[in-house]
Amino acid sequence: MIGEKEIPQWKLDEVKQLVELFHQHKNVAVIEVARLNDKQVQDIRKNLRNKAVLRMSKKNLQLRAVDQYKNESNMEHLDDLAANIPGQAALCFTNLDIFDLKKIFNENLWMVPAKPNDNTPVDIWVPAGDTGLPTGQVISELNMTLRLPTRLQNDTIWIREDTMTHKAGDFVDVKQAAVLKKLGITPVESLIKIHYAWCDGEIFTSDILYMDTEQFQKDILSCYQSAQAIALELGIIDDSTLDLLTQRAHCQALHLLYELPIIDESMMDSYVQKAVANSSVLNSIIFGIEVSSSSQPEQDRGKEEKPEKEEEEEDVGISGLFGGE
Repeated sequence: MIGEKEIPQWKLDEVKQLVELFHQHKNVAVIEVARLNDKQVQDIRKNLRNKAVLRMSKKNLQLRAVDQYKNESNMEHLDDLAANIPGQAALCFTNLDIFDLKKIFNENLWMVPAKPNDNTPVDIWVPAGDTGLPTGQVISELNMTLRLPTRLQNDTIWIREDTMTHKAGDFVDVKQAAVLKKLGITPVESLIKIHYAWCDGEIFTSDILYMDTEQFQKDILSCYQSAQAIALELGIIDDSTLDLLTQRAHCQALHLLYELPIIDESMMDSYVQKAVANSSVLNSIIFGIEVSSSSQPEQDRGKEEKPEKEEEEEDVGISGLFGGE
């Protein structure tokens, strides 16, 4: 019978440390580290000092810690967190709002070398000038591997002119990546991104964390306006439609009142305004000109009309509106 393998003490200590971090912080962000270099990790740890703890551990230890914390705390969605920890990941423990943590990551942009055995996402250029590399075998690497135009000057290798070695999408092999790194070429932008987040029992996927908030607000406004339009057409009454439905009913009541063969004394001014507007439209149709109700002959401007004439014009306008003679 084969005895059980003893678990190394360092693994037990690591799981214990992770569980303590879970208890001390309400938010946990999962960070993929496969594309990160040591310099980035060191820099971000400095930027997160007193704000968050970035802990890199083996996946099986992270899963053990999540399971143990779930049993101790009875918090929700920890199984979802465990299921979304990739093969190479760090756990970032914090009490910051998860979107504030994302902002810190976004404010720290690194330029890194092209990754070997991968397609470059950008054009790669080697600038003209002194490489600082001594003469010797290196010059053959520059000429043969990257086909760079070189010359020797003051015992160092110089690049004669700016040269593009790769276009975006081109494959970068191991030798090419090594030579570019030796030249100090860092063309690729690198941001630390949150792959998944567990926030005090709630979960946030990367598509939620990195959504276009401006476009989201526009979409919400568009949906609201469409829903309101449908509600108005159906006559649904609530706080958002009551005023608009009241205004619509008022306009429809006025229109109906204009069509009825009766005169409401309280509506006299409105009758006059509508009659004047109708006469202006008729003048425009018949004579091809627009006649304003306020227009007067040039020589009569500034003169006041007699009250009797005003009353006469009002009578004519009303009779024209209702078909009277």
